[in-house]
Amino acid sequence: MLTEVLIRKLKGAERRVAFAASQSSGVIASELTEALREIKAVIDTVQPEDSSTDKTDAVLFVDDEEIIRKIGTLILEKQGYSVLTACDGIEAIEVYQQSSYSIRCVVLDLVMPRMDGMQTLRHFRRSSPELGIILTTGYGEEEIRKRFGGLKLQGLLRKPFSAGSLLKMVSETIENSRGEG
Repeated sequence: MLTEVLIRKLKGAERRVAFAASQSSGVIASELTEALREIKAVIDTVQPEDSSTDKTDAVLFVDDEEIIRKIGTLILEKQGYSVLTACDGIEAIEVYQQSSYSIRCVVLDLVMPRMDGMQTLRHFRRSSPELGIILTTGYGEEEIRKRFGGLKLQGLLRKPFSAGSLLKMVSETIENSRGEG
């Protein structure tokens, strides 16, 4: 899966940059440049969708892992989406309050510090019941459906997810929210 490849590349780059930092600044720049080149090459393999889909709506991507946020942002932006990010539920609510007029979809991680996905989802359901929310998690679908049964979810992405499944689910969620809005 593309996401797994990107995570491996980023983690490998992190290790190389950390090692290079112990050597000299010239090595750091060289390693970082090479790592970014590798990551860009993988991202470039994502094929753009049919451009007839309107991508003016924003996606809020919420995950406590910076690497996951960056990968999700790169994938979505490559398809023309505007992407806002948050590292936990508290920050997600703040970002949403500032940009609610443009956010049509939230990609929300379940396990995060400070305010987890469950608490964040409940908040969004109370304040913005029409908001399209996709939950990302490593847990199984049956367990998630039990835990979130009464709360409306537009989709569930099991980690690690592919770029294609992320793009398909975001596109469908935004399209469905337009139909309800």
